[in-house]
Amino acid sequence: MFRGFLVVVWVVVAVAASLHGLDYYRLPLADRLYADSHALFAPNGLLGQGYGIVGTAMILLGVALYTARKRFVFLARFGRLKGWLEFHIFLCTLGPFLVLLHTTFRFGGVVAIAFWSMAAVVVSGVFGRYVYVWIPKTVNGAFLSQRAIEDEKAALLERARAIAPVDEAALAGIWDSAAVGARPGLLPALSSSLGYRLTARGRRRRLHAALARSGVPVGLRAEVAGLLERGQRLGRQGALLQPFQRMFRYWHAFHLPLAIVMLLILVVHVGVAVAFGYTWIF
Repeated sequence: MFRGFLVVVWVVVAVAASLHGLDYYRLPLADRLYADSHALFAPNGLLGQGYGIVGTAMILLGVALYTARKRFVFLARFGRLKGWLEFHIFLCTLGPFLVLLHTTFRFGGVVAIAFWSMAAVVVSGVFGRYVYVWIPKTVNGAFLSQRAIEDEKAALLERARAIAPVDEAALAGIWDSAAVGARPGLLPALSSSLGYRLTARGRRRRLHAALARSGVPVGLRAEVAGLLERGQRLGRQGALLQPFQRMFRYWHAFHLPLAIVMLLILVVHVGVAVAFGYTWIF
């Protein structure tokens, strides 16, 4: 629900801001200086510069809050790490979009370096979220071990059996369909995870059919199927645990330095702007 709320806010803000200045952004560069809206949407205009300031503030806040949540244990009382990650992604994707509007889609010099480094950070961040979400974790955000994954998978199967009798013979080839080859490489692991997501509907249909053959009452099938689907997903996550953990380490080694470079360039850009007297409404 929280993630859905953030998505709605992101889309509303991005669409509203884009449509508000669309006529100006569509003008040829030579004509923008003479447009009535130039003082409003130009990079040093009221809204244009405001987009840059607010967008930069959102990026800095998103980085600072998520870093603090990971480092300070007492912040755990304010929500799970997953929620903080979603808010971090919200701030660090909407912020760059506002910075894009600040540039009015003109890239050159330091601005070009800042923008493309920012774009690389955003893209790598989206990829990093996919990798992070795929690795099973505890409520506190700690990665589960292979043994813990197997224990949780077995517990889910027992919970399903406690609700209704589950015929393992009828589930053959479905419950164990999460198996993959031994020690898959990074690219095969990524491909396997994507394929697993794309075939979710077909697996769900086969699982419900297997439960029907097992004689599970209609009123209980949805609950039992939900438990078995979670167990099946854990099985696939366990099979891909090692390559995804390696992938996450490689991603972190790439994303963090890139983010630091982006922040340094932003600081230089803001410092130069202030030195030349561009102080917005202050």
